[in-house]
Amino acid sequence: MTFSGWPFGGKPSLASGQLTVAGESVPLRRDRWAFSRQGRALRFEVAGRAYRYYATSRRHRHRALAREGVEIVTHRPRRGEGKSATVSVRGPADATDVALAVLLCGVNTRNLTPGGAVRTFFYRVFPFL
Repeated sequence: MTFSGWPFGGKPSLASGQLTVAGESVPLRRDRWAFSRQGRALRFEVAGRAYRYYATSRRHRHRALAREGVEIVTHRPRRGEGKSATVSVRGPADATDVALAVLLCGVNTRNLTPGGAVRTFFYRVFPFL
């Protein structure tokens, strides 16, 4: 699995993002104009299973990957506290589910929250801020 996208903040971002699983490109969908976190969720399908990747709190550090019957919640510490993440699994997840959650944990997903989308817009327009 790989994820590539326009670099922002030292990580690939969702802008022009491309997910590849087993050599196949996976189409990514999200509603950039939605006001809710669930509405802004990243949606995609891998191996015939539909996934949603969304922010679970106002801050973009808490995220979840969900499919029917499974939810994997990831939490990254604040900036400067190392490169670790906490992963919690609810339901009968398999290796594909966990690998996708860990992979997406390393992507800049600030745009999954409405506030993060506004901040990202201003940082891109005014990079000297």
